[in-house]
Amino acid sequence: MELSGFLAAMREREELSLRGLKERAADLDHAYIYRLEKGDRTSPSVDVRQKLAQALRLSEREAQVLELLAEQSVDDALYRLMLTDLRTPWEDMRDAARLSFRGERPTTEEAWMKRIQMIQDL
Repeated sequence: MELSGFLAAMREREELSLRGLKERAADLDHAYIYRLEKGDRTSPSVDVRQKLAQALRLSEREAQVLELLAEQSVDDALYRLMLTDLRTPWEDMRDAARLSFRGERPTTEEAWMKRIQMIQDL
């Protein structure tokens, strides 16, 4: 998952147009939001991320995912786990996303959970 896809999905969930999101996000320019959703702009400032999180009515976990996606993309299977498995501490999910791998990266939720378990066992 990329930041652009996440923002578009969250905006659609809220049934907002770009202008509707702009209205909720106070002084953010709708063209800037569009560029973020298209991937033409990346790494928005902390202030912009906070405004987007509030305007999109993100949960705490979703806001954490937004913060991570502003830094790096996340495998789709791990992304799904991040949003659905709220029992696993966020720090373990984030650390799994930041792992570097020799060879194959996990691509299924089960494989990611094994890696997360390894992190927790350390």
